[in-house]
Amino acid sequence: MTDGRDSHPHAISVVIPVFRIDEALQPLLDELESLRITQHSPGGRQFEVVETVLVFDGDQAEQAAQLQGLTAERSHARVVWLSRNFGQHPATLAGMSASTGEWIVTMDEDGQFPPSSIGPLLDCALDTKSPVVYGQPSLVTPHPTWRRLGSWMARTLFNLLVGSNNWARFSSFRLILGEIGRSVGAYCTNETYLDVALSWVSPRSVSTKVAYRSEHSTSGYRFTKLLAHFLRMFLTLGTRPMRIFAALGGLAATGGFLLAAALVYRRLVLGFPVGFASTLALLLILTGLILLGLAVLSEYVGLIVRSAIGRPLYVVTANPLDSALYRANTLNDRLPG
Repeated sequence: MTDGRDSHPHAISVVIPVFRIDEALQPLLDELESLRITQHSPGGRQFEVVETVLVFDGDQAEQAAQLQGLTAERSHARVVWLSRNFGQHPATLAGMSASTGEWIVTMDEDGQFPPSSIGPLLDCALDTKSPVVYGQPSLVTPHPTWRRLGSWMARTLFNLLVGSNNWARFSSFRLILGEIGRSVGAYCTNETYLDVALSWVSPRSVSTKVAYRSEHSTSGYRFTKLLAHFLRMFLTLGTRPMRIFAALGGLAATGGFLLAAALVYRRLVLGFPVGFASTLALLLILTGLILLGLAVLSEYVGLIVRSAIGRPLYVVTANPLDSALYRANTLNDRLPG
């Protein structure tokens, strides 16, 4: 038999940033309503959605009235009202800060992410002991080619620069350990990219395949907004991108010095003229030193940036063995041994 800690289902808060009210939101809330009673994941874990936190990230009174009407009919749903449109990540952070569950699930309002996949996300988190799990599409999403390519490039760059080999490709469908999510929501500033902030305090993340619903996959993001999203991610990564230029500068300077040495040998020992090669060597050396100098300067600026974007020195949590991440809760665990 398991101990007393295992006698209750995992409590899950669902956070949904809402920019516009469309026809998919009401069915989505109905699906989440059905998960209020205890459910069993494919791995036998018990869980239930204890609340749905809708974050109104718009500024139209008509939209606000519709959202208020939707939540009035559902006791599990409540709204966090923002004064204007701040963007998806700030709205998600506001909802995470207002949540109370052991786990937080973030999803979009368009119904693309099925609530039925919450169970598999929980199984993945508990099986791998990972505080953050991303739901990745099992099939290619029907977005334009340029957007799929841009998303792939952004995620690849993120994983190269995040500084950890234990970080999965991110998506806006996430399962996050509650105390991790609320701590991130507490210290992030307005220019902080959510998934970068999660990588600061979580030791690892994993991903699992999820069957996205293609009929709800139309995005309201235009190129300019996606570009701003990418720039926020890039800047939140701090000085790591600049270290690439430092490496390139080091290689250029080293190559310039080697070329210069070869030219000196060619001129003094072999007696051959060096011509324009000496100019090339000088350019390599100077360019490399400039890039190295900029990289050093960026490290100093980075000290200010890390403070400005809210990166914490440390985050205090409960004993990991007492957290929901390590709490056994399967049907087999409940049977007498």
